[in-house]
Amino acid sequence: MSNLTQNFTNPNNQPLVIGDFSIRQDQDGRYCLNDLHKASGGLAKHKPSNFIRNQQTQDLIVEIEQFSDMSSTDFDRCSNMSIGQKAVNTIKGGVKQGMYVVEDLVYSYAMWISAKFHLIVIRAYKMLVTQWKINDRQSISPEQQALLHEIVARRSKGERKIIAEMWARHNRHFKI
Repeated sequence: MSNLTQNFTNPNNQPLVIGDFSIRQDQDGRYCLNDLHKASGGLAKHKPSNFIRNQQTQDLIVEIEQFSDMSSTDFDRCSNMSIGQKAVNTIKGGVKQGMYVVEDLVYSYAMWISAKFHLIVIRAYKMLVTQWKINDRQSISPEQQALLHEIVARRSKGERKIIAEMWARHNRHFKI
């Protein structure tokens, strides 16, 4: 499972936020269409049930689920779904009540509503992924930092120009 997939299923991570609305997720990382509906303005014509009944949506669900049944390493790199996972999960009753869908259907739903809402969803998701990447960065311990400084000092033999070049290469390599 990729780090991104793990982030989807980890309830302790930041939720997808669109405007003033936090989009809930189920235990498998699917997003709540009911929350997206509220974030889009809540018009009756944009109800999740109307979207799901749409033939194009039904065809997309079939394709997504057939694709998730592939047992390929390529699949792991291009999707956040688990093998055999359903694209839609409806929870009736309780605090988590709603229709939950995979990321591909989130984009499709947003596009179905309007180009503007589609762009808002794309940008919100990009911000979420960027935040995950920032939070996922690992740091080294003070002991490791001291060792690294010692290595640079030893290899550069105290020459400032070489020290600066080594740190520049280090920072470029680790994207610091």
